[in-house]
Amino acid sequence: MELIRKLSDVEASFASMHALLKGNTQVTTWISVDAALGEAALGEAVRRWAHRLPLLRARIAERDGSLWFAAGPGPGPEQLRHGPMPGGRSPEDLLGEELNDVLPTGAALWRLRAATDAQAGVTHLYFTRNHAISDGHSTGGTLRVLLEELFGAPAHAAPEPFSRNADELTYAAPAPGAERLPALPDAPAAGIPFAVRAPWEERGTAFVPVDLPAAGSEAVKLYCRRRGLTVNQFFATALAESFALTTGRDEVEFFTAVSLRRRYAEEESLADLGCFISVARATLRLGGGSFKDHAEAYRDGFRAADAAWRPQARPHHEIRASVAAAAAAGSAPGICITNVGPVDASLGAHAGRVTGFRTVVNRTGANYGLVLHLSTFRGAFGLALSYGTPSVDPAVAEGTAKLLRERIARAAGAASGEEPRPRRPYGSVTIPAVQDLRPLPAAAGRAPAARGTAPRTRPGAAG
Repeated sequence: MELIRKLSDVEASFASMHALLKGNTQVTTWISVDAALGEAALGEAVRRWAHRLPLLRARIAERDGSLWFAAGPGPGPEQLRHGPMPGGRSPEDLLGEELNDVLPTGAALWRLRAATDAQAGVTHLYFTRNHAISDGHSTGGTLRVLLEELFGAPAHAAPEPFSRNADELTYAAPAPGAERLPALPDAPAAGIPFAVRAPWEERGTAFVPVDLPAAGSEAVKLYCRRRGLTVNQFFATALAESFALTTGRDEVEFFTAVSLRRRYAEEESLADLGCFISVARATLRLGGGSFKDHAEAYRDGFRAADAAWRPQARPHHEIRASVAAAAAAGSAPGICITNVGPVDASLGAHAGRVTGFRTVVNRTGANYGLVLHLSTFRGAFGLALSYGTPSVDPAVAEGTAKLLRERIARAAGAASGEEPRPRRPYGSVTIPAVQDLRPLPAAAGRAPAARGTAPRTRPGAAG
């Protein structure tokens, strides 16, 4: 195969973890569209889609110990699955199945499954890919092109450029004034021991939806504006508090996914394709103060960690060694939030035909104990709390989701602008069995890769 370019540190980390940890960080995005798509029409649209986006034709090949993107053929028959919506199954059920059906290493880097509900006039599309080719931003742009090919492509449907290698760009640190922020703690918080250390081939992932309607989402935004919080600060703090109460902790190592697309000095913008993300890692101490106290602590810790982060460009054999170390670990370093922001604009002119959206990443228990995936679609927040099975005790995920929902509900209902009543001390709450929060399905698991922070931020996994 013709080599295109070497994988960046971020991309090689994801690719190595996918290969060595049976699919850890594999990503699946579900969108439903208001049309009963036939197999022939969909297949032709997918062929044009891959023609316009060269990264969808790429493979990953190893040469002299390094990983490279190489030119591959167009979509093969195994990359498109089409059939009726299975009886008695929900779109979320199929999302769990696709998330746990691992893409073979060395083969195609993505697949698309279509499940048509002819009676409802809806088709559910599941786009599953190796994380090395896609981040939250590029996923929206990639699906926008598919919608254009399905429902009317623009006249200028020429192939788009292949993504750049970020290791070759000049990084420009963000957050002016960050030098005035408190220094990062010297020692990280204690890790999160796995409930079960199963062989990798027996691991899977599950997720608990925690969604809000548009009205509730607007109420949470109002709550944030009144207190000078961003949406990300609110949900990160709510996640940290909920997890701490569930597990009896008073501090947690918290990871925040960060887009790197506007972090380079070069004038040209990065293509809509590709993977350009990292994580900022900071210890969040929860001393029983108010929600705003904890939100401000998260804000300051995140800004300091983000300002301290620098890209890595490690030899790929070092990346493989770090992934192997993660595979042998008996605990996760912390919890994570990732936010792709408003989805509507990224889906383009045909976003009105999309009736449902969710992205979840496979977490088999290597880099994070829990991950909160956040997006905004048609004004409503969509959240999913994902975790590895059997690595993470489902009671921890269910208890965290229950308290997270309660925290969101309190914020949405706080019309007076007052803080909720003081909470009980951390570690004093017993989480009862939760009947209505069943995690969505965990099959034999896997997932792709993660990204380490720079030495100034302490090494950690990203994605």
